Amino acid sequence: MKKFLQNIIFVIAGLVIGSCQKDLPNQPKPNQLPSTRLWLSSSVMLNETSSRQHAYWYGEDPDGYVKGFLIATPESVATATVAFPDTFTYSWTTRNDSIISLPLIKARSLFTIVARAVDNTFKENSSLPEGAIIRLTPQPYWDKNTNGTFDAGDLSLSSLTSSIDTKSAAQLLPIRNTPPRVFYSVNPIDSATIQQPDTTFTVATFSWYGTDVDGDNTISAFKIALNDSGPNKRWFSISGAVKLVTLITPRSVTNGATGEVDTDVYTGTFPSMQFRGKISGLKLDANNVLYLQARDVAGDSSSTITMPSTPATKKWYVKKPKSKMLVVTDYNQSDRITALNTYSAAIDSALPGKDYSKFDIFDVGLGLSSIDKQNQLVNQKYGSLVPNNMNPALIHTLKLYDVVLWMSDLYPSYLPAQIGLFNYSLTGGKVIFTTTFAANVVFAEIRALNDFAPIDSVSTDANSSTTLHTNADGRMPVRTKVLSLSTDFPELAFDTITSGTIHTFNWRRIYKRTDAQYIYQLDSSKFYSTPFRYAGKPDIGVINNDKNFVLIALPLHKLNGGNKNLPAFFKRVMVNEFGLN
Repeated sequence: MKKFLQNIIFVIAGLVIGSCQKDLPNQPKPNQLPSTRLWLSSSVMLNETSSRQHAYWYGEDPDGYVKGFLIATPESVATATVAFPDTFTYSWTTRNDSIISLPLIKARSLFTIVARAVDNTFKENSSLPEGAIIRLTPQPYWDKNTNGTFDAGDLSLSSLTSSIDTKSAAQLLPIRNTPPRVFYSVNPIDSATIQQPDTTFTVATFSWYGTDVDGDNTISAFKIALNDSGPNKRWFSISGAVKLVTLITPRSVTNGATGEVDTDVYTGTFPSMQFRGKISGLKLDANNVLYLQARDVAGDSSSTITMPSTPATKKWYVKKPKSKMLVVTDYNQSDRITALNTYSAAIDSALPGKDYSKFDIFDVGLGLSSIDKQNQLVNQKYGSLVPNNMNPALIHTLKLYDVVLWMSDLYPSYLPAQIGLFNYSLTGGKVIFTTTFAANVVFAEIRALNDFAPIDSVSTDANSSTTLHTNADGRMPVRTKVLSLSTDFPELAFDTITSGTIHTFNWRRIYKRTDAQYIYQLDSSKFYSTPFRYAGKPDIGVINNDKNFVLIALPLHKLNGGNKNLPAFFKRVMVNEFGLN
């Protein structure tokens, strides 16, 4: 009996051991592929919608986890059933959602959003950046150069076939085009639409931005028209990549012209502007309106917008240039009109009948208080006639003229002068710049002045009206001489005033650049009746070696005293130095 039981135990043990060996396979179980779900899993087409969609997806893997997804948006797939492999262009992502802009280029089309999950058996994922372009045929690969062909430089993804959802999740989307929208540019500080100055000469710059639900890249063109509100506007088309145009009507067109003229259309900024053609309908010495519209690749157009944005209440008046000379008034002092009359009379005497004395005027400080002007470099608030796009609008406004007389008070409009005068004089424009200085100057102001004028710096001595200085003061006795450093330039002198014997303004000694020469200095030896005298003769006027920029660091209109030589000064500068006639 005992032997019988031992035999039974051996038999059972053998069966158990045999059965255990049978349950332990020699090969591991094959990987199970992941499955994918889209935010809408129905295969029934949605109602017609826009080309910008927020899509969601997720994946499940029964024997591992999902590493990422391949997302494609092919056009004109008839059903939501997708074969494997396919010829779509996929994008690799580890995210579970995305705003997808479908590339619609016609009024209506059909797209399919395709999502494929990729599980943890995918080995090359660490090499893939977000958004990498993946193709499945002729073999899975990363199309690094996006040319649609597996070639040198591309990365083979050999493990992708056995780790991807071969069934996919797909959703059909019938898409209709959405018309674009266009807006004139806004001020970044207060988001108000940037308006054109209410008066310009025959140069004006307009900037805008367009947007489209179907993707801003679907905007194919912008169209502009002047003063034409009819259904068949005289549209001028430019590329959808353009966001800024400048209308320039040269003197060769406006001289002698009245009514409407053609104007040149440019894109870009100075000095790299490109001529795009001509547009008709600009009205001289009259109010004007610019019409703007966007058009997309499907042929739909935006609503038309205007500049001024409300023509019934806002105006854009285009002033025809009439003189060869532009006087930029950057002068908010009480004797402004006296200064303009003095310049007109002196220039008329110097160059009679030469179309300079009846100069055009551009008030660069209009609407600014003295505090506003003083803080311009900080608060960036400029006169109401200064165009927002100083480059190129202000530059080309100055270029309408042979010579610019910029008359400033103690607070010059530095940034307009930096942008305008620097580029104007750089291209051969002629400049006479007259200014005084604040009681205390700062480095930023000196640096700004140095950018466009032929001076290296100015004296930083503290200004005082009670002590005697050699380089800065707030007083100037009447009849004080301004001595010429060359026999070619006439001696000047301060005029008398109706009451008192002292002109009150702030002046400073200037120091020239190496590419300039001094032309005037103050005769400071007899400033005061006290025994104390100024030491030396502060330099106060310079001309650059190119002979197209003169700076006088005094109020030039006050220098017609003594022998009344202000006309001789203008003749010397404009005719002999600048070569004008």
